[in-house]
Amino acid sequence: MNRRWIIPSVAAVVAGLLAYGVMRNAVCGRSVPSVDRLRDVSFLARELGLSDAQVNEIRSLHKSLGTKLDDCCMRRCMARARLGQALAADTNGSGQADILLEEMCRAYEQGEQATLNHIRAVRAVLNTEQRRRFDTMMSDCMCEPCSMHGGSCRADAEGMAAIEGPKE
Repeated sequence: MNRRWIIPSVAAVVAGLLAYGVMRNAVCGRSVPSVDRLRDVSFLARELGLSDAQVNEIRSLHKSLGTKLDDCCMRRCMARARLGQALAADTNGSGQADILLEEMCRAYEQGEQATLNHIRAVRAVLNTEQRRRFDTMMSDCMCEPCSMHGGSCRADAEGMAAIEGPKE
């Protein structure tokens, strides 16, 4: 009796998984490169058709950015740890908490500025067609669905454009 249900059950699960995979691929198409993929120089070399000189230059830029971001992250994390200690103090961090929050925000902002400068430097290494492709990849990557709000910045931007009307 159990054997009679096992084969159809397994077949149904396999068919369901196959249908999910086919539909997901049909609906989503080619996946959008994630931020991690854009940090992978070999991925960029393949996608953009980079020369050896461009690969070396971008690899150097990536290394420099990594150092800057590590520093920003360390400063932000240290300020966050001190903020936790200040909030746990008897005074509940009055005054000190605001100073530490500003320090955390400053480190975060400096990391974002370093990233923007890095993107500009990478674009400067690329030719016109590579730059166009890189810009598309960056835009797609930046507009991935937001994990907190379930939307995407592309949908948000399109919605805002509809609300604001045509630009003059």
